[in-house]
Amino acid sequence: MERIAIIGAGIGGVQAASSLAGSYDVTLINGEDALPYYRMRIEELLGGSGIESLQIHPAAWYAEKGISLISGHAVRIANHAVILSSGESVPFDKAIIATGARPRMLSLGRSDAMAIRFSSDVMALRQRLDGGAAAVAIIGGGLLGLEAAASIREHYDVKVSVVETAPYILPNQLDEETSAYLRDELGKKGIDIITGAKADKAGEGSLTLADGRTVPADILCYSAGVIPETSLAEASGISIGKGIIVSSSLGTSMPDVYAIGDAAELEGHTFGLALHAREMGIHVASVIKGTAAGYVPSQPMTQLKVAGIDLSAFGTKDGSRHEIDAGEGRAVVFEKDGLVTGVILVGARQLLAKAKGAVGKPFADLVL
Repeated sequence: MERIAIIGAGIGGVQAASSLAGSYDVTLINGEDALPYYRMRIEELLGGSGIESLQIHPAAWYAEKGISLISGHAVRIANHAVILSSGESVPFDKAIIATGARPRMLSLGRSDAMAIRFSSDVMALRQRLDGGAAAVAIIGGGLLGLEAAASIREHYDVKVSVVETAPYILPNQLDEETSAYLRDELGKKGIDIITGAKADKAGEGSLTLADGRTVPADILCYSAGVIPETSLAEASGISIGKGIIVSSSLGTSMPDVYAIGDAAELEGHTFGLALHAREMGIHVASVIKGTAAGYVPSQPMTQLKVAGIDLSAFGTKDGSRHEIDAGEGRAVVFEKDGLVTGVILVGARQLLAKAKGAVGKPFADLVL
């Protein structure tokens, strides 16, 4: 049976393993101590949940599927084998790199600053919050940063500030007006959001912005984006750019080695959504089975709950903006050349089913 080594046990890696199990001898190399888990839900750990509540599958599932799940840090690929830091070698006929991304860290002069990316980060944050901190500053108003801010406010009586360099929060998902609406709603929850601001330096108990303002920060957290994790590929002589460069078949410059998810770069684009990681995991399995054409990423889609507020974004923000009566909440539709290009819903969950199927359909026929 052909041997497949998958390096990285996030959503993409686990999906690839699941899609290949039964037809191949699959080894899934997990770089974390915990069983594979949903990273986009790590803020739930702040409420006292255990990591087991976030598991993608229980331990027995991997055994039932015939997937060999091993823990280890892959340092190099050579001669059709993955070399681990322990010295162990995992031979393969084909390999899939699904190493994800690492948090972008800033140099602000604060050695105790923390990232918010992995379950271990959140557990360390929980320990410090339990120790009696009075104020938390989060640099980065993206999805993970806002979810962490909301969860901290929900479970701890501390001041929470979010510092975002962009003119408004979630610029990739929302238009400016909808973002302002969400910012107001989050403000009602006790989250202080500072936009158009750049962090300059951090001292004990505070963060100083470039314009001279100070933000209280007994705990300083970074959620300022991610960088594709390419160190394994680089050490192995595989071509990299912003990420690991792949073809439309998701193959890298090394024969029989593929890359997927946040680590991959396709036609100059990198990916940071679970949607694309899962898609690529399915697609690379089809490539290995010989049944797939080139990978075409789906339109971006975001669905989450921030501080109890439902947020959904489908498609793009191209074209004219139309605000639709949504009762309680907010609904915005974008239209170009007579077609719906995108839909954004904030607190309008009753419209979700119709909004999902609206993108690409005639705007004149739209009924929400």
